[in-house]
Amino acid sequence: MIKTTRIPKLYVYQKVIIVFAALIIPVYFVNLLMNMKGQSFIKQEFSDSIQSKAQFYSNQLDDQISFIRNQQLQVVNDSDLQKLNFLSGTLDVFEEIQLVNRVKERLSTIQNSSDYLLNTGVYMKSFGRTISTQSGINKLPNQEYEIIGKLYSNSNKSSIYYQGGRLFFIEAANNSSVIVYLELSVKKLEKTLDQLVGNYGYSGAFITNEDFSYYISSKHDDSIVRKIQDNVSVEQSNKNDDSHILKFGDQSYRITYNHISTLGLSLYSYMNQNELTGSLKTFNIWLLVMSLVSVVIIIVFSFSVKLMIHNPLKELIAAFRTLETDNLDILIRPKNDIEFGYLYRSFDKMIDKLRQSIRQNYEQKMALQHSELKQLQSQIKPHFLYNGFFNIYMMCKAKDYETVATLAQKLGSYYQFVTRSGADEVPFDMEYRHAMDYVEIQRIRFSNRIHVVAGEIPDACKHLMVPRLILQPIIENTFEHAFENERKGGNIHITVTYEKKSLYICVEDDGNKLTDERLQALQKKLANCSIVLEKTGIINVCRRIQLEYGKPSGVFVSRSEHGGLKAEVIIHFNYGGGSDV
Repeated sequence: MIKTTRIPKLYVYQKVIIVFAALIIPVYFVNLLMNMKGQSFIKQEFSDSIQSKAQFYSNQLDDQISFIRNQQLQVVNDSDLQKLNFLSGTLDVFEEIQLVNRVKERLSTIQNSSDYLLNTGVYMKSFGRTISTQSGINKLPNQEYEIIGKLYSNSNKSSIYYQGGRLFFIEAANNSSVIVYLELSVKKLEKTLDQLVGNYGYSGAFITNEDFSYYISSKHDDSIVRKIQDNVSVEQSNKNDDSHILKFGDQSYRITYNHISTLGLSLYSYMNQNELTGSLKTFNIWLLVMSLVSVVIIIVFSFSVKLMIHNPLKELIAAFRTLETDNLDILIRPKNDIEFGYLYRSFDKMIDKLRQSIRQNYEQKMALQHSELKQLQSQIKPHFLYNGFFNIYMMCKAKDYETVATLAQKLGSYYQFVTRSGADEVPFDMEYRHAMDYVEIQRIRFSNRIHVVAGEIPDACKHLMVPRLILQPIIENTFEHAFENERKGGNIHITVTYEKKSLYICVEDDGNKLTDERLQALQKKLANCSIVLEKTGIINVCRRIQLEYGKPSGVFVSRSEHGGLKAEVIIHFNYGGGSDV
């Protein structure tokens, strides 16, 4: 025979600890996930920011150089420059001076158009001179033309030339008889590159050509540049991959690539990933601290719950076990005025009341209450059932099957509730649903002439245990006495509130049949419901509630602000019997 292992029962405080831990552990993991997601998000934001800055810088530089190049090309075809080149030696002195001055002004205009320009000049072979913003007008040979002529004659013909840390744009026309040259400020480029990478220590940016034969940079690490150069073929094969991670030793670098088309060069920048996200490690430390604090909180909470709940509850349970043996000679004296002190005092009061009830009329009251409910159940009028079936018959004749289905379902639910045997108390939400079934039946019966306004009941009172059939008779009274023979219809308002352990149910109508005399007579009957011989409907409900919960509870009527009857069912759970759990 297989021996089964019994799972030990857990105490309340142990269950509370388990629930508390079950609640705090998901919160912890959510925080862990948020921390990981946050780090990933911030890393991505850093990367996007770096790429955005590099893209903005390259676009700005591209625009600047494009503007400068357009100016240079316009100078190559300048009419004054061409005239001076072709007619040099045939012009009189005054006209020649005017042309030279206009050429100088044009060069100065280009020079002042950009901070990236260091010098702007032009060479005219027939004129035998160079004109530049830096050196003015000089006869050949001179040092400036020697540099420009050497670059232009010894290199492959291109737009950009780099020599000895200097960067030039050179354009020629008329078989090289006219050469317009611009010198870019390498220091200015280095300064702006420095601003691009900011104050990060392990970072750098440089501008280079396709074969890395030279590069312009304010700060860089040669080993990283060589590593980038080794991977340049892979990078160039996928031009859309303008940002990627480069592993170098035990470090990771974020590499960005942007092509500067007007220069024919490429902009590379790199930043150490650890330097970008180093501050995020602080969050990992705080996550560890939070983990330790969470463990401490669970431990402290466990001991606190045991001390504050388990031990007093254990004493109270021991008293109840003694009471189960029919021993009423037991009292629990509270040690202090805390919540359990209130329970202890309530326990003592309960023992006293129990003794009195057994001696006096407890059993009589219980029997009377039960008989009152049975009597109310027996008062179900047959014609209500007959009317329901007749309505079903008429709707079937009219082929209104959807309403037939609704009415049949509501009738079934209604009669199941009122005729079944069982406990005298039911959860309030069940009682309320039964009343709403009755309302729906009556609305169909009255052809929807009666408009009922009833909202959802508060969550706090859904599980309250209340006597059965306390709401439906109140609503039935409204239908029968306010709208029974009324053709124009009417309105019923049902509201439910729960506060300070008291349940308030209010049923109001706008009928015009209630006279002051009838209202006063009904108020008098309800005030003396315990001695009134009438045992039907609203009087029955009032008597049963007062038997269960005492005099302050019951049914109270007044004139509604809508003109008809206002009936209030009030149950104070903290006054008498009943359960509010």
